[in-house]
Amino acid sequence: MMLLLVAVPSLAAISGDEIKVYTTPILITNAGQGPGGKMARLLVSQAKTIVLDQDYFYNAEPQEADLDEREYSALVCVIGSTDKGLGASGITIEDELARLERMVNHAKEIELPIIAVLLEKDKRSSIPTNANERCIDVICSSADWMIVVKDGNSDGRFDKLKEELNIPLTIIDNTLDFTELAKQAFVLP
Repeated sequence: MMLLLVAVPSLAAISGDEIKVYTTPILITNAGQGPGGKMARLLVSQAKTIVLDQDYFYNAEPQEADLDEREYSALVCVIGSTDKGLGASGITIEDELARLERMVNHAKEIELPIIAVLLEKDKRSSIPTNANERCIDVICSSADWMIVVKDGNSDGRFDKLKEELNIPLTIIDNTLDFTELAKQAFVLP
């Protein structure tokens, strides 16, 4: 007797505020020199609804002028800082924060919505001056929407930001759920 096993795809666990929708093109970047930006690029590619370097673009360290290259509908800032990433880039966290502040200020000037994304599980320190917390402060203070993996909000930090800054917050159960969210959030015009 032969058993036939059928794999049933699990539904992405997405909760919190309603998913916002942005037409392409979008720009994905890092905020803190961690691996999150590259991870987001891969997860959006796996959605197979929009195409890299055609419908969405990735730039690890965009400067103000890079935001003007195309008429982007959103700037997706994936938060996460590592000493290794900063070291490989040859910069300090102060250098990175200064770049992020310039990028955020220019995005506000050109009315480019910022989507703050946290895809990594909670490795944030309780020390408020650590690099991840400082990147969160810079990006989320100007964000139009926050997307956070559930384990990254175990201390309720993003719930507090949502209330204080009146920013929609969407929670994904795990990093892979970002692929399903991307299918719904980033669409062709």
